[in-house]
Amino acid sequence: MMPKILLITVGGSYQPIVTAIRELEPDQVLFICSEDSRSQVIGSGTPCERRRGPEVLERLPNIPTQLSLGDRFQPDRDLLVLEDLDNLSECYRAIADRIRTLRQDAGDETRLLADYTGGTKTMSVALAMASIDSGIEAIYVTTGQRRDLIRIEFGEQVERASTASIVIERLVEQNLPALLAQYNYPAAINELKSLLKQNLPTTDRKRVRSLLNYCIGFDYWDRFDHAAAWNYLEPALRQAKLKPVILFLKRVMHSREQFAPAANDHFQAPSVMQGHGYELVQDLLLNAERRAVLERYDDAVARLYRTLELLAQIRLWAGYGLKTSDLDVAKLPESLRAEYENLRSPRGAIQLGLTRSYVLLSQLPDEPLGALYHQHHQRLQNALQVRNYSLFAHGLAPIDAAKYEQEFRTLVVPFLEAGITNLVPDANPATQFPLAFQAVF
Repeated sequence: MMPKILLITVGGSYQPIVTAIRELEPDQVLFICSEDSRSQVIGSGTPCERRRGPEVLERLPNIPTQLSLGDRFQPDRDLLVLEDLDNLSECYRAIADRIRTLRQDAGDETRLLADYTGGTKTMSVALAMASIDSGIEAIYVTTGQRRDLIRIEFGEQVERASTASIVIERLVEQNLPALLAQYNYPAAINELKSLLKQNLPTTDRKRVRSLLNYCIGFDYWDRFDHAAAWNYLEPALRQAKLKPVILFLKRVMHSREQFAPAANDHFQAPSVMQGHGYELVQDLLLNAERRAVLERYDDAVARLYRTLELLAQIRLWAGYGLKTSDLDVAKLPESLRAEYENLRSPRGAIQLGLTRSYVLLSQLPDEPLGALYHQHHQRLQNALQVRNYSLFAHGLAPIDAAKYEQEFRTLVVPFLEAGITNLVPDANPATQFPLAFQAVF
């Protein structure tokens, strides 16, 4: 059986403290006291008094002596005296620091428990808050019959405090938004999985599982595993706040499925919705935006480069049935066939890179994306040169915020957005990942 350490606040009455320790049977007890109550823990003689109103009924030794703790109680180790009892921040900090020390010294094989029955209101609140924030698995309160608001008089019972809803609300309202604002789904997933290890009520467990599935789904989507993402996110169609982004996923999958033959991709969408065909481009553009939010500008630029390439590839396939990986010159205007036939490799294929794909589009008659490229090609080439010298391309120069803003955020992103608009004037808007789930439940 795992050893147990109990953290317990001590106030004016020793009885609930003794009851809690006897009931919980810890291997070690950390007594959290004020200067006034410390005598009940280390005082000599008979510092503990059992009272009925002002009348002292019985005088007893200190709590460790009553419980025959013997060598299990070490004052230097097992006593925390709080100095400023009305300062919640100081009490919280002192207790949280001691919890961290206990975890470091005791290791993962020791269970930490807490009982906040005794002590001042500030002490109790501080212990409860620090215990919840530190992930202490079991928090208790010793209850009984009261004759007044000062102390429990008789009939004490140790009851486990229900903190699941508190932890869940804090996670949903505070922790998750901070993680989702950074699109840090792995960290969110770890927090939710840890929460599921606790003994949660059925309703709370269902809520946490739903949140976990959403985070797993968006994590898969962020890594372009659209089919796996759909498996986890499909239930979110019933949530009004998440429905638009899930419908966008269906259109992305349709776009990917339509382009799959040109990309030698064997993707088969588990569910689709008819869109304009360029949702896969929008999806990659939003992915680049998420990397920029995290200030991972080299990652963002790598994705924007691929988005530029993908837009041209999908346009050539959707509009003309042309593959950039194996160009069929017979489908080109006759005036262009000889030029592109000269690009055939010794292996027999004609392959077009990013720039050459746009050049071809600009040579096709009445081609809106080609016309847009012709208008901006020089500035785009300048931006692509910055990318070519970057760390994630062919050079060693990382892309900083200024370069990203100047060359990519203000040029490449608008070009991509304008390209889609020129091709599909009434295109459905793309929907970025949600930054919080508070409004879902």
